[in-house]
Amino acid sequence: MKQNVTFSIGNVALINKVNEKFGLFDYLFRDLNCKAKNIKQTAKLLSYNRLGDCVSINQLAFVYPEELFEKLGYKKMPADRSIYRDLDRIGQRVPFLHGRYQEVIKNNGLASEKQFVDFSSSYFEGNKSKLGELGYSRDHEPGKEQITFGISTGMNNIPTALTIQKGNVQDKKHFKFMLKTVKHLLKEDSLLIFDCGGNTELNKKKIRKSKFHYLTLKPKKKKIYKKYVEIYTNSKKERILINEVEYKCVKVSEGSEFQYIFYSNELAKDQKKKRDKKFKRELEKNDTKLTKVRKGKILATYISKEGYILAKGSIQKTLDEIKNPFITGLEGYFILESSVDDEPEKILRLYKDKDKAEKLIRNMKEGTELRPIRHWSTNAIIGYLFIVFLTNCLINLTHFLAKIPIVKNLKLLKKYLNNLTLTVVYPQNRFRFTVLSNISAEILAILGDCIYKYEDKSFDLRW
Repeated sequence: MKQNVTFSIGNVALINKVNEKFGLFDYLFRDLNCKAKNIKQTAKLLSYNRLGDCVSINQLAFVYPEELFEKLGYKKMPADRSIYRDLDRIGQRVPFLHGRYQEVIKNNGLASEKQFVDFSSSYFEGNKSKLGELGYSRDHEPGKEQITFGISTGMNNIPTALTIQKGNVQDKKHFKFMLKTVKHLLKEDSLLIFDCGGNTELNKKKIRKSKFHYLTLKPKKKKIYKKYVEIYTNSKKERILINEVEYKCVKVSEGSEFQYIFYSNELAKDQKKKRDKKFKRELEKNDTKLTKVRKGKILATYISKEGYILAKGSIQKTLDEIKNPFITGLEGYFILESSVDDEPEKILRLYKDKDKAEKLIRNMKEGTELRPIRHWSTNAIIGYLFIVFLTNCLINLTHFLAKIPIVKNLKLLKKYLNNLTLTVVYPQNRFRFTVLSNISAEILAILGDCIYKYEDKSFDLRW
C-alpha cells in the first residue's frame, strides 16, 4: 500500500491564483517553439522552490514528492537533466518572455506612471561563468565574480522590468539598458525615480528625449554641493515634516531642471555619529601600525629599477588636535534634482518611496535567496535570475489581488505558505483523497477561498 504524503500547497495556490487571474504562466510559456514539453511546468516548479526550500535542482526529486509535481502539471516526475535543460531554454528566451510579461502588465493596466529604478549585483561561487566579472559588490564579496542587474517597479509595487549585465557594468551605463526596457511600456510624461548612480547628464537627456520625467539624487561632489549650500544659507526656507522628522528646503530653478536643496538636523546628527565611529575605527586600526613602526618592522615592500625598497616608517607627532577627516561640513544636506516643478514636500515623499525598489531587490536576494548564483552557463544564469524575478512578481501580484494583504514581510509570508499543507491519503483498497491543514487567517487574507479547491471533500462517500 502506498504511504500517505504531505507537502506544502500554499505556493501552488499562489502560483495558480495569479495564473488564473492574469494568465501569467499560460501566456508567457505558450507557443515557444521549442522541444521542451514541460517548460511551463518547470517554471512553476522553480518558482515553487524559490518560495519554499530553495534547494538545488539535483535535490528537487528527493525533497518534493511526485504528488506535488502532479499538482504543478507534470504527467510524470521529471529528471534533473530535463529541468536543467528547461532552465537553459528559459534563459535563451528571456527577452521574449520578459516582453510577454510586460504585455500582461500593460494589458491589465498595471504599468504605473511612476517607476522606481534601482541596481544591484549578485555573486558566484567560482569563476566559470562568462557573465561573471569583478566589480563593485553590494554583497560585500569584492573578491568574487558577479553579475549586475536592474529592476523597475511601480508605485503600485508591481515590478515592470528586469535587466542583466556583466558584473563590472556601472549603474550609469546600466541605466540606458533599463530605459530601453521600460520605454515602450510607459505612457508619455511618466516619472522615473532613481538614485545618484544612474544620474548623468547623458541619462537625463535620454529620459527627456523619451518624453519622460526624472527625479534623482544629485551626486555628492564637495565643490558642487558647497555652491548649493551657500544658496540654501542665503535663501528663505520651506519647512517640511515627514514622519516626525523636520526638513528644510530651498527650490532653485535652472532652465528645464529644478534643484531641491534639503537639510535635516536629524540626518546631520546621524551622519556625524557614523563618521565619528568610522574615525575611531581608523584610529584603532592604525594603532597597530604604530606598534610595527616602533619595532622597526617593514610596513611595505616596493619594486624599483634597482631592486626592492623596504619601507620602515617613522612616527611624526603633531601638537594640534587631529580632526576627523570624514566630516565635510555637508552633513545633513542632500539635493534632489528633477524635471518636475512641484512642491518640495511632494518631491521628497516621492523620492522616499524609492524603497519600493530597494525592497524588491532585498526580497529577491534574501526572501527568494538569489545569492549566491550556482549556475555557470550564460543561459542558465539568465534563466535563473528571471525565475527569481518572476517569483517576486507573483508575490506582489498576489498582494495586489488580496483584499486585506496583512502579511507584507516576505519571510513571514513564506512561513504561512509553507505551513499550509496538503495530505494525500491512500486508504487500503480505496480511492485516494486529500486533506488541507493549517489554514490560517493570514493565508485566507492573501489567497482567499481558492485554497479549498485543493481539498477533496467527497472522500466520505467512498467508504
